[in-house]
Amino acid sequence: MPDAGPVPVPPLARAWYQVAVDALRDGDEVPDLGLPPAPAALLLARGSAPASVERLAGLDAYLLVRAESAPGAEALEANQRALARARELATERDGVVVDLGVPRVVEPEAPAGRAAGHWFVFAHDGALVDTWGLDRFGLPELHCDQADDARLPMYDAVLVGVAQRLLEEWPGHDPVGPATVTLRDVARGYGDASAGGDDPTLDRGVDVTLAHDAAGRRLVVTLHDDPATALFGP
Repeated sequence: MPDAGPVPVPPLARAWYQVAVDALRDGDEVPDLGLPPAPAALLLARGSAPASVERLAGLDAYLLVRAESAPGAEALEANQRALARARELATERDGVVVDLGVPRVVEPEAPAGRAAGHWFVFAHDGALVDTWGLDRFGLPELHCDQADDARLPMYDAVLVGVAQRLLEEWPGHDPVGPATVTLRDVARGYGDASAGGDDPTLDRGVDVTLAHDAAGRRLVVTLHDDPATALFGP
């Protein structure tokens, strides 16, 4: 059950990017994570392109790039630097980058900006929506159990807005309790250039409550409004 306590702030946020290459070279440093390569089925389930997963299967060696920093905004910058380095290695060595925090293959054209939606994916199971990837910032993952097939993209959008607020405000502001997520938050979370505009519809909001589920290592998001009308209605 969720509890009313604040979200604990870890001393460090960590993330790892794997660069699969054809073979190791003299001087390559390969820290041992004690983890096997992510299975193809899991990479596909997290949204990796089948062609990229097939290419990955033909590579036999792995380099590792770490992101380690204080949690929150500093972790975003550390991830950006680490991913940029992993992409450089992949270009130099004709390799494939895997974001182990999701896990998924990172395509060369995939954005890696300040939008929260660039850094995590969703898992859906009926009415359940969960995120994978926010742990890289030291944050718990998000969970919602209110979705249905007709409104699934809308609930995803609300969680993107929640994630963006967390990325911008945590750990300076504890997220547990009531909040209002606006369409502007959602737009920033997706990296939409219109997020900074003066369109009044961007100020539409949906009221939510966030509760920390310590046992599940997640933040449970409860919506008190229907996003179909509160955010996306005429």
